[in-house]
Amino acid sequence: MKLLNFKFTTTGLALSLATVAYVATTSSSHAHHGVNGQFDLSQTLVKEGTVTRIRFVNPHSYVYFDVKESDGSVVNWRCELRSGSLLRRKGWSTDMFAEGTNIRIFGSPARKEPTTCYTETITFDGDKKLFRYGSVADDGTLENPPKAIEAAANLEPEESEGAAFDFSGDWGEPIAYGPPRPYGGPGGPLMRTQAAIDVENNWTPEDNPRFKCEATNIILDYRFDQMANRFTQTADILEIKYGFMDVVRKIHLNGEFPESIEPSLEGYSVGKFDGDKLVVNTKGFATGFLGVVGGRSKYSVPHSDEMEITEVFYVDDAGELIREYTITDPVYLAEPYKHLHKAVRLDGEYIPFECDDLTVEEGRN
Repeated sequence: MKLLNFKFTTTGLALSLATVAYVATTSSSHAHHGVNGQFDLSQTLVKEGTVTRIRFVNPHSYVYFDVKESDGSVVNWRCELRSGSLLRRKGWSTDMFAEGTNIRIFGSPARKEPTTCYTETITFDGDKKLFRYGSVADDGTLENPPKAIEAAANLEPEESEGAAFDFSGDWGEPIAYGPPRPYGGPGGPLMRTQAAIDVENNWTPEDNPRFKCEATNIILDYRFDQMANRFTQTADILEIKYGFMDVVRKIHLNGEFPESIEPSLEGYSVGKFDGDKLVVNTKGFATGFLGVVGGRSKYSVPHSDEMEITEVFYVDDAGELIREYTITDPVYLAEPYKHLHKAVRLDGEYIPFECDDLTVEEGRN
């Protein structure tokens, strides 16, 4: 059995020139064998399911897979690939489509057959994307097509069901921008209730969680000390490993809150895509601190277990990852607190924190 070891390059938003290059390169192949007549290439769709059958035949191959539709029914789809002879020459194999394999296909619908499509890209196991014109080397490495074609192939429309921006990678504040505060915040003052002020009156610097190698919260620790965070995205989960205090968050994509949530520092996060923006709602927090104020942590800003946080993640035109957030807490915040953080894509700069506090060394001579 041929083992696959996919390697992928991250592409940004496709430029109009990339789209022109894609159309110019593929227009003749679309016309071949009447593809335009069979498929409506002006429309797009996304379908996800498990493989039931693969047929590498000529002039066009087909992959068959079961899709769970929105009404709960399971429908067997088939999506067209290139000729079987050509796919084999380019390193594709039927082993890639073993029965039960999870795939996600982005393509175009057939004009007459409601459960048939034309394939542009196939994503295996949530994150290994193979372009229609791509090839697989003898060692299983994916060989990407020219950049312009690859970029155009990733133009999945915002309105497509399941279409989503992939945040996978390491993100953090650029050290060259100077001290942490100018780049990421914080914003204006937290408007606290009297209950919050009463708690703050009993605060001592020794209560700071960081002095105990403990995390503070998912907002402050996200950018503390300009650490890099690692994003890993699949079809169901966006996991964020914080570079500070090794906080690990799991954002459940297109999920729902469970009936009961075990309180935790990270809470329970549910995210849904609105185009290329990911809107995340989090609740189920254990009581804790929103932050500490003053160079010597003069006082704290507490939060209750009724706190809820809404975040919006997206990449702007400059290629920066923006996280806008709103914090509400009816116990300790007199009004919602809103701000944002920025980050840039980094090249493998995430490092586990592995806290080892040497503030006090017992037994040291």
